[in-house]
Amino acid sequence: MTFLRNIFTLIIITTVFQIGFCNTIDPNKLNNEISKLNDELKYDSAIIKLEQIINDKKSSKYDLYNAYLQKHITYKRLFIYSEAIENLESAYKIGIKSKQHKEEVETRVSIEKLFIAFDLLKYDEVKEILPQIKKENLNLVDSDTKAFYFAVLGTLNSKNKEFSLAEENYNNAIKILEKYNPKHLPNIYRKKIGLYGHLNNHNKAIESFKTGLFYAEKYKIDIYVLNMYEALTHYYSDIEDWENAYKNRIIVNDLATKYDAINQSGKLQLLEKQLLNNRNNLEIRNEKNIRIYLSILSFILVILILVLLKLYKTNQQKSLLIEKENNRMRNDLANLTKEIQCKDQAKFNLADYDLSERQLEIIRLVEQGKTNKEIGNELFISENTVKYHLKIIYNTLGIDNRNSLIND
Repeated sequence: MTFLRNIFTLIIITTVFQIGFCNTIDPNKLNNEISKLNDELKYDSAIIKLEQIINDKKSSKYDLYNAYLQKHITYKRLFIYSEAIENLESAYKIGIKSKQHKEEVETRVSIEKLFIAFDLLKYDEVKEILPQIKKENLNLVDSDTKAFYFAVLGTLNSKNKEFSLAEENYNNAIKILEKYNPKHLPNIYRKKIGLYGHLNNHNKAIESFKTGLFYAEKYKIDIYVLNMYEALTHYYSDIEDWENAYKNRIIVNDLATKYDAINQSGKLQLLEKQLLNNRNNLEIRNEKNIRIYLSILSFILVILILVLLKLYKTNQQKSLLIEKENNRMRNDLANLTKEIQCKDQAKFNLADYDLSERQLEIIRLVEQGKTNKEIGNELFISENTVKYHLKIIYNTLGIDNRNSLIND
């Protein structure tokens, strides 16, 4: 019985561990890894890495949230906003189920929605989303997201001609990125070019371009180099310096051809379709394996239950037989002692038998109709000890030969 119980417990524990054990992925490490692949234009490698996490049955809800979030960022970087939005929605749906990170998920997804609306120039949506983001919750997101949030605020200030506030928010973003992730500084300095254009400060506009280009080339991020020259082109167009605007437009066209975002988009869409097929095939295989596993487990459980029922039934029958035998012995003993007491023959006096005081006390209690358990309670001994003494009494008095004893 103990052996079978141990097997049963082992099966249950194994099943629970297979179903319940989850990975824990460091989101900062994942962000750095995917960001590095994207900087190297290895978008396909980034997507494959993230799909491995998404398809891993051991991934936790928070792991899945971060994987979908990184897919969103990758597609947004390539300006594939339909895929970016779809993955952001997937990130929210799974991330909100992680109670421990619920507030973080809500804040990050709201900020990412703000970025998309801002990139697509949907300023009405921007105005709707902004109040949903509590500034005290900015500590729940990473430094990059916080810096880009200040950059968006700065651009909105600039559109509203609040230029001092715009410069303050841009500088807040620069302080964060200088400390934590300077490779993204070109994103802020290109915004400052436009700001100083509004302020007619040519020297600061060119200084912002040079600083931003320095970081873009230092970290070898092609899209940032392209963005810096594009911002400078717009600046020259705004001040009607057509010669410099034309020169920089040629540079932008060359860089755009090199970057080739449209071609990358097509490659990723084909890759996404292939990964989707692989995911579907994997799910079909997993479902089949689960059915097989559950069938085997069910068969083992049925066998165990049948064996346990058989053992239980056998023990019940054995206990019943023992109880019947004990009752027969008790009845025989009670009858014999009554017969002995009715006889005047001295040889049948109980005192003539080699019985202890405890055994004589047990005989007296049996005559009173008490059960073995009641006798044990009264004499402060176990029920098994009572049974042991009854057998000795039975053998000593020779109950099996009582007829001859009575007839003597």
